[in-house]
Amino acid sequence: MAVRHKGNQTLASLKSKLAEMPRTVAVDVAKRASPQLTTLTQEAFTGGQTIYGEARPLGVDGQPLDLYRTGSVAAQLKFTTNGTIVRAVLGPKHAKYLIGKYGILPNGSMPVRWRAALDTLVKETPKP
Repeated sequence: MAVRHKGNQTLASLKSKLAEMPRTVAVDVAKRASPQLTTLTQEAFTGGQTIYGEARPLGVDGQPLDLYRTGSVAAQLKFTTNGTIVRAVLGPKHAKYLIGKYGILPNGSMPVRWRAALDTLVKETPKP
């Protein structure tokens, strides 16, 4: 079983922390966070796991679900940055249903791996 971050660290808390930073630092962190979060998300998706590191549920045939009917979700699932805002781009309309059911993106607490990656980005960012 995967370990979730014990604190109430959510994507909303990331947004508030970026707002507290000096603008130039926050923009730099957000710009570097997008590709990092995209990589972590796509690794979990292609690895057949939730972003929390848990296995996906089995399908009706008893086999693990791969969520690849057309490949459009996997191809379009990414993060973008606009200033200090980091947001997920889901792609197809049905992708939003995969968040709660199959954990392709956080639904509540932030994954431990994401938190560690973001903490590292903040520590590596030169302060003005």
